[in-house]
Amino acid sequence: MKELELRRANTKGWAVVGRTSIEQEETAEVIVPDAQPDIWQVWDASTCLLLQRKEVREGQAALYGLLKVTILYQPEGTGGVERMEATLPFDAAPELPGLTRQSLLYVCPKVLGTETRLLNPRKILVRVAYQLDLTAFGPAEQGVPSQVEEPGPYGICQKTGEWHSDETVHVQEKNFTYQDTLVLPGGRPDAERLLATRTACACHEAKVIGSKLVFKGEAAVRLLYQAEDGAVQTADFHLPYSQLMDAGENSQDSSADLALVFTDCTCTPVEGDRRSFQVSLALQAQAVFRKEETLPLLTDLYSTSHDLEIDRATCLTCRLSGQGEDQETVRLQLPASNLTGQLVEVQVHLGRSSQRQEGEAYILTQEIESVVLYETDEGLASARQKSQVQHRITGEGPGRCQFTAELLRDPAAAPVGEGIEVTALLSFRWRILEESETAVIQQVLLGEPRQADPNEPSVILRAVHPGEDLWAVAKAYHTTDEAILAASGLDSEEIYPGQRLLIPRTAG
Repeated sequence: MKELELRRANTKGWAVVGRTSIEQEETAEVIVPDAQPDIWQVWDASTCLLLQRKEVREGQAALYGLLKVTILYQPEGTGGVERMEATLPFDAAPELPGLTRQSLLYVCPKVLGTETRLLNPRKILVRVAYQLDLTAFGPAEQGVPSQVEEPGPYGICQKTGEWHSDETVHVQEKNFTYQDTLVLPGGRPDAERLLATRTACACHEAKVIGSKLVFKGEAAVRLLYQAEDGAVQTADFHLPYSQLMDAGENSQDSSADLALVFTDCTCTPVEGDRRSFQVSLALQAQAVFRKEETLPLLTDLYSTSHDLEIDRATCLTCRLSGQGEDQETVRLQLPASNLTGQLVEVQVHLGRSSQRQEGEAYILTQEIESVVLYETDEGLASARQKSQVQHRITGEGPGRCQFTAELLRDPAAAPVGEGIEVTALLSFRWRILEESETAVIQQVLLGEPRQADPNEPSVILRAVHPGEDLWAVAKAYHTTDEAILAASGLDSEEIYPGQRLLIPRTAG
């Protein structure tokens, strides 16, 4: 038997070759510098995660970074505030069997919590829990049989369809740095000391134009500082950015999922100026470009003159069946003792995310931690509480749900009774991908020429059966659509059950 050559329709892109999520802890004993007083109690400890290097090896990824911890404490015998810093290096080496040197890593890190324990007045045990979500992409070429190369000599009749799938067409990353000078707003007192710098970065717009991705957003920087009178103050700044990134040659009309990761962050007072600070932010933008690809697909065939052996296969399709964005308002009441002064700062940190299905509904869950610094008669104090925010999606049908959650604006806090009420607005962005299999002709072997039976009539009168189309009738009798239409005096391929057709037994 002879194998017929099949033409293939191809599209180049990227495929997921591995996924994993890692949770780790780093601990360190931090000693108070000689020039600083002993610790009476710790008020606050916050961590900035910097992902500084990603390496790809055969079957394994390697990640390296720093956990920069800022500790605020009340010294013994005074009501002031002192600051300490600790830098904890971290690394992770997850095994991903599908990883090669050509792969790219899409990493979403987050700090799950920072804990401190006072070992003695000169030493603190710091423990930081963090999570690294990894998706590894590798170059891939999707190909499907679309038609027989030379159908004419063998009387091949072909039926084609279309393969539609939501595919990753490009993966790209870009490092960028920007600097600015921050000046305290008018009406705010001068800064005696910088206590802490909080940073976050968001993307508000990402649009593919030609072969470029234009993405814009802002970095939010909050300074926590001590004024000349000893009071702790905050100042918020929003620094806009606009960047260009290569989107690849096949990314026209695609959409981009973008993740921003800090690789470095510094903020230092300007020498001789108590109102100005020099900030430098280094980030890596990671983009995944997706769009619906369409390819011609060979779904069925037969020969009017030869016997055939046909090998069929299935190809996987992934269709976007639903997407959206919804908001959830979060209100939490934190217990606070001896609240006599003002609320200094409120923070909301996002932790683990998860999902589950209840029937046809998706339940999305996002862990959050709320932290409030406030004044008491004895100095600063802090209140913190962990909780979960849930969002329910209904009416979208089966599939695999992907979602992200983020804070839409700075959280707010207000004294309520004997506690503090924290209000935050959380956005859930989600999409649902439905996977299915589509049948396709994989291989065709040409057999011997079919011998006509001289005892059979050359033309048959036959009624159309329920569910049949013209292709099915022609295939059953090894003839062609055109031959049936010509013999039956029809000019339309639309047929109906019970309709009588004249069917030539051969194509000729």
